[in-house]
Amino acid sequence: MAYKTFTLGDLRTLLAPLPNTRKQAVLYTLDTHGTLDHTMILGWKEALRMPASDFAKDIIRAQPRHLRLDYVFWEYHENGQAAPLFGLEDSVSEVTLGRSFADLQALYDRMIWIDTQVEALNFVRDLNMALEG
Repeated sequence: MAYKTFTLGDLRTLLAPLPNTRKQAVLYTLDTHGTLDHTMILGWKEALRMPASDFAKDIIRAQPRHLRLDYVFWEYHENGQAAPLFGLEDSVSEVTLGRSFADLQALYDRMIWIDTQVEALNFVRDLNMALEG
């Protein structure tokens, strides 16, 4: 990843191949400066008690609860069994072309919070609204 400037749009594109729950877990870990291993086994009591940014809290609140698992981040396997996000670090390595999570954390820490694709879509929407009325 040889980014001169790393933006929110770049992060969105980088994480796009991941299933939503894995994406949310990665974002939570980046925002809290935690480890993927800790996030993988994060339980509800700990998640709700620990201090975190509004963004991280929103990610936690958006996660569906499982009746039998205490994990915040979980997924169904092909056999229908719910389980924690095993292999989360491997998932990150795959979408970052072999880079480490520390490399991704460094990019996130200096990221510019702009998504040019979303900004362009909003501009077109606002322009159309202005032209219509």
